[in-house]
Amino acid sequence: MGIAFSKENLKLARDLEALTGEKALLCVQCKKCTLGCPSAYAMKMKPHELMRAVQLGLPEEIVWSGTIWVCLSCETCNTRCPQGINILRLINGLREWSKEADYYNPYPAVPALHRIFMALVKRFGKAYPLGLALLAHLAMLTPFKDLDMASPMLRRGKLKLFPRKSRGVKELRQVMARIGKLEKEQSVQVQAHGGH
Repeated sequence: MGIAFSKENLKLARDLEALTGEKALLCVQCKKCTLGCPSAYAMKMKPHELMRAVQLGLPEEIVWSGTIWVCLSCETCNTRCPQGINILRLINGLREWSKEADYYNPYPAVPALHRIFMALVKRFGKAYPLGLALLAHLAMLTPFKDLDMASPMLRRGKLKLFPRKSRGVKELRQVMARIGKLEKEQSVQVQAHGGH
């Protein structure tokens, strides 16, 4: 027995459309998003299943699956979608919505990891794995976790103790600032047009 579409079921899809401007109801379940997703193996609910759960209005299942927090934001799903749905924008909308709705996040470290990673990239122009691990564990109040793995990796040269700044950091910061400005403008436009 299937789940019938009803006004109650469609509320989540309509709320997300108002928030992001994206129409989850256009998804035809072709699975191209899932087949291209580099983190699908780690997801309890694959991207196409997430889209179906949005269509069916199943917010608890979406949040508890953790998929919205495991997504790498690589946009592969967007480029593969034949319907032109910006799935990443929907996932970001679901993240925002779940925080506002005060849903439990089964992966509380992921938002902190994302913020720390972006701050390190902005500062050094590239990823700094040791810094990411140290700052993430400090943020999670587990400063000594995984410390036993760091020593052999440092000895083998797999981790650098100190980061080196990349050339072009200034330009990268300018690009990041422009992207942030464009994202804010786009968000304001979507909200001003009622999600359309």
